[in-house]
Amino acid sequence: MVRRGRAVEDRLPAFRTRTALWPVGLAVALRLAAWIVVPESRFASDEDGYFQAGSALAVTGHQDLFWPPLTGWLIAFVKWPYPEASVKAIRLLWIALDIGCVLAVRALAGRIAHAVLGGVPERAARYTTLATVGYAIYLPAISHAQFATSETPALLQVLLVLVLLTRPAAGTAAFATAGALIGTLILTRPSLLPLLVLLPAATLSRMRTAELRRGLVFFLVGATVVGAVMTGNWIRAGEFTVSRNAAYNLYIGNREVYAEDLNLFRPRATLDQIEFRRQFFSGDLAYPALSPQELQREALAWISAHPDVFAQRAIGRLARVFAPKTDVLELAGGERAAGIFSPVSLALLLTANLQWAVVLFAGVIGLASLLHLNRGLGLVFLSTIAGSVGLCLVAIAKPRYSFVFDPILILGATLLVIAPHEAQAVLRRRTRWLLAAVCGFLLWGWTAWLIFALSSRMHQ
Repeated sequence: MVRRGRAVEDRLPAFRTRTALWPVGLAVALRLAAWIVVPESRFASDEDGYFQAGSALAVTGHQDLFWPPLTGWLIAFVKWPYPEASVKAIRLLWIALDIGCVLAVRALAGRIAHAVLGGVPERAARYTTLATVGYAIYLPAISHAQFATSETPALLQVLLVLVLLTRPAAGTAAFATAGALIGTLILTRPSLLPLLVLLPAATLSRMRTAELRRGLVFFLVGATVVGAVMTGNWIRAGEFTVSRNAAYNLYIGNREVYAEDLNLFRPRATLDQIEFRRQFFSGDLAYPALSPQELQREALAWISAHPDVFAQRAIGRLARVFAPKTDVLELAGGERAAGIFSPVSLALLLTANLQWAVVLFAGVIGLASLLHLNRGLGLVFLSTIAGSVGLCLVAIAKPRYSFVFDPILILGATLLVIAPHEAQAVLRRRTRWLLAAVCGFLLWGWTAWLIFALSSRMHQ
């Protein structure tokens, strides 16, 4: 083991361990099997909006400013040379992107294995294989890969950034490339903006000139990519923004009735929340007819007038990111079509949340172990999690928003399985009290979410 003060790139052994490729083949098979089953007529979440925006961009060259642009660009990339391409055909690109995620998880697992378990090549190979299998069979990831939404492209960019930043002896070119990817990531999911600052900061160990220069390059390249798009939107539409839906999300999370507010102190759904769900599923829900500027002003005025409620909602939003997952129901047509208590829905929910429970709670302990064994890698991964949830506390939060760091938790959970003795060393320290508090908060969040979910459906 090396001392903690050294940079990430100084800690990784140069040798390589051969690992099996069959987990990648397993991932391909599972995703293609799901692709065959999911019909073309079934759109998930925001997929219809992204598909329409991308199709219009390919035909007219007009960018729909409501949606963050990169997902629409990917769809337009296919639709421009092949105008008749169906959404089902475009989803094959998303599956290919998710196979890139599988390979990136495999690469990151190799980095961790070499840094922490490198003295025993067979053990390192087992860790890499098991971590790759973990992501390959992870149902939420399989579900995201079936629909042309922003989750899978965003995840691939995050993982590629981590691969670059944890590369042995990563230099300025690697940090510049990572910065460019962070820029395009923000154009995919603006809520991940904090990563532009937190990730380069996590790579600093001794504040050396070279480290500071690389971190600055990372930030400047990423900011330039985002700034160029925002400037273009200002010139074309008079709006200095990445997308308009950021103001919309800020508004719906900060007004008198927040439909998805998880009140950890009184988790039972209110009558207003129940009525909101009824109107949503009946198609009677009326959306606010306000401009993005007006939505933002209304939200900020409400926050200023209700700081205590805002703080309470922020705690609930944090818990909601780690709550049980329901987005896998999109594989069956969503809750509106399949119902939450149908046999297929229950099977999907049970499978996904059994996996998620293991990944979440074992992953937290495994990441604490990694932080102890290799501080550089641990800080980069923890900064990714922190940067992914930061802006969720301000606007809206959903359980699927953990997709950004689910693979990181899988890597942590696998470390706990392969190296339990190292984890026990962490648990014997004062860290165990912090871990107990974190796991207690997560369990509290799960309990509150279940009460909210059941009570909000009582009159459905």
